[in-house]
Amino acid sequence: MQLNLNIGPGGGDEKQNKVWDVIIVGGGPAGASAALYAARGGLSTLVLYRAEADGALGITSNIENYPGVPGPISGYELLKIMRKQAKTFGAEFEKGTVIGANLKGDIKEVYTEDGRVYKGKTVIIASGSLERTSKIKGEDEFLGRGVSYCAVCDAHFYQGKPVIVVGDSEYALEEAELLSRFASKVIIVVPGKEVKAPPEMVRQLEQKDNVEFILGARPIEIVGKDVVEGLKVRLPNGEEKVIPAEGVFVFLGGNKPSVKWLMGQVELNEQGGVKVNLETMETNVPGVYAAGDVLGQRYKQAVIAAAQGVIAALNADKYINQRGDIKIQW
Repeated sequence: MQLNLNIGPGGGDEKQNKVWDVIIVGGGPAGASAALYAARGGLSTLVLYRAEADGALGITSNIENYPGVPGPISGYELLKIMRKQAKTFGAEFEKGTVIGANLKGDIKEVYTEDGRVYKGKTVIIASGSLERTSKIKGEDEFLGRGVSYCAVCDAHFYQGKPVIVVGDSEYALEEAELLSRFASKVIIVVPGKEVKAPPEMVRQLEQKDNVEFILGARPIEIVGKDVVEGLKVRLPNGEEKVIPAEGVFVFLGGNKPSVKWLMGQVELNEQGGVKVNLETMETNVPGVYAAGDVLGQRYKQAVIAAAQGVIAALNADKYINQRGDIKIQW
């Protein structure tokens, strides 16, 4: 169900009507590095990213082994440096959760959760590997009857009602902030010992009268009869309790390649990631490339993802300009 709450990051018709040379899905090291090379090569470049602290790098607290960047530095700070550099060459970054795409034909289309549509000559898949491999008991049973994955879509259903947000990422907290404008109470259930979102975002939510954090609470089961009535959790002391709520919004991450939005349009490998030619990062769909953890590879390192993003961008340039070989950038 779609509701226009006018809370999105903007962009308007101008960015949606434009046909971009390159659309990059994902703002992590693969996406940001691809954006740098694409924009520096003179290609109009749009990066769609879910959160400022996007992907596995964004939630990493301590980086000391990224070449040329003396550590320790947080993954979030490293991402900001990468994106800033790409922006200096004209790459544009737009916040938006991508939920689908049409990759066939010369002009590709990418769809976001809040109803925006972006068109591009090429697409670079850099959506990472944070999809979940398992679900909370009762999650499928109550989907559409109190379980949701989209505050933009469903927040208005919970006007004056208590809800639970399950998650610890920046994205989860952004959704919780939106829900706090509608719900009587928003309880943020954090499975781990700490929240992985930027501290300033946590502080802002803690100042809201109708928002509460519960740390170290592992979700066990979403309970109810015909509709959701609460979430059973296990607390750090081993106690199990049911937190009453009329809605449960799930924003948990995992380590599975994020490929659902591709809707089966590109070939996958045995690991469930996007299958590519590793020399060019090309998929089986012309004009579509992939890089980083979305490949499901063994070595999940920011520097490897960045290098693959560069290779993808160089070959996207070759594809668009019908070059015989890639254009070398130093």
